[in-house]
Amino acid sequence: MAVAGKVFQLATGVGIGLLLPLSLSLHDVGLFFFVQAIVNVSVVLAQLGLPVTIPGIVSHAMAAGDTGRARIVAIETIKMSVISGLAVGCLVGICAFAFGPAANALSPQIWSLVPLIIPMIAAGALLGVLAELHRALYGMMAASFLPAFQGLIVSAYLVFALAFKIPMSISHLLTASVLAAIAGIALGLVQLGRMMRPWQRVPVTPAPPSDILAESWPNLVTTMSFVAASQLDIWVVGLGGHPADVACYGLALRIGGLFAVPLTIVSLTILPHIVTNWACHRRLYLQWLLTLSATGATFAALVGFIPFAGFGRSLILAIWGEAYAPAFGAALILGLGQVMFSAGGVAGYVLILLGRQKVAMVSTLLVASVTVLLAVWAMFNFGILGVATVYAASSTAQALVNVLLVRNFFGLTANARLINPLRVGRLLSHTPKSSRSTLSK
Repeated sequence: MAVAGKVFQLATGVGIGLLLPLSLSLHDVGLFFFVQAIVNVSVVLAQLGLPVTIPGIVSHAMAAGDTGRARIVAIETIKMSVISGLAVGCLVGICAFAFGPAANALSPQIWSLVPLIIPMIAAGALLGVLAELHRALYGMMAASFLPAFQGLIVSAYLVFALAFKIPMSISHLLTASVLAAIAGIALGLVQLGRMMRPWQRVPVTPAPPSDILAESWPNLVTTMSFVAASQLDIWVVGLGGHPADVACYGLALRIGGLFAVPLTIVSLTILPHIVTNWACHRRLYLQWLLTLSATGATFAALVGFIPFAGFGRSLILAIWGEAYAPAFGAALILGLGQVMFSAGGVAGYVLILLGRQKVAMVSTLLVASVTVLLAVWAMFNFGILGVATVYAASSTAQALVNVLLVRNFFGLTANARLINPLRVGRLLSHTPKSSRSTLSK
């Protein structure tokens, strides 16, 4: 059910991007993609690196039987995400008003959408933290389906409007997204309260907010650097191009994102198992878990990428029309980058969860800095194909760096490789009982 929920969440998110060009004008599609990029980056900043920090802290507390510490961490991280989400949302609003409606081609519309952008950022930050709390506690179903409410509601609205030819506006889409996030937050809080009811009230080991933030800030820098190296491309396109460029590049991103689905599913379900198996000294099992996940994700990505390389252009022209023809080249390049990144598996998460947060931070920051500079140069010289090439190369470089660092610090191989199927069966037959029970949830 956890995997099904994650597939559903990713499918709805990609589905929105694929349905929008059928519902809105080229200009409005570009505007929506740009607003969504602003919200996505702002949400990551507002989360303070907590989604990556939570699994390690909570998993260690639960493994030690200190449910009181797990309770305190859950409550404090929820408070921090609410405060930070509102603060970042207000900062984005202030910046929008400070630049005014004449900053670029998209500014007038963004200026008018600020009252919806602020609650979107705050709700998105809290919803992401709630999902990671459930995932850290092996509540995989709740963790998978909570964030899917936004995609479900917006997708349903798009399908309904298309089916009955109802006029659509961006403000209606954003309002539906905010309401869906609030519904997901309410459900997540209720379920978390039920889980925490029998826990200890007093922690064995205190967990003050300052300690949580001290452990989280390197993860925040790492995450923001990763965002810069993987998601600021549409910012570059939006600030340096026209709404039509943003629309085509946004569609290419959604298509390219399909090839990242296998690795995303793996990364979101494997995190607690990395910490647990390392702490229990099950090194051989962890090694095979990393290798199997990377190999499976890469194979699945290739299965989708190869047919798209052959028939993707015809598909884009048939569904979205000639106006979106430039999206094919960008989608092909971005898709190849996702395949290469999948080959690196979850090496980046291994560094963070096993205590090398600052190393991951520095490496990601360096890659991100070079990526953004090259992307700006490429946008003004080669357009969206240049930006796509830079970001695909960045994904490949980041995956290679992560794999080498994991091998150097932990002696583990996290990348994909050819595996004898007989050895896979033998490994799974010796899966530790505790891991077997959680993997089946």
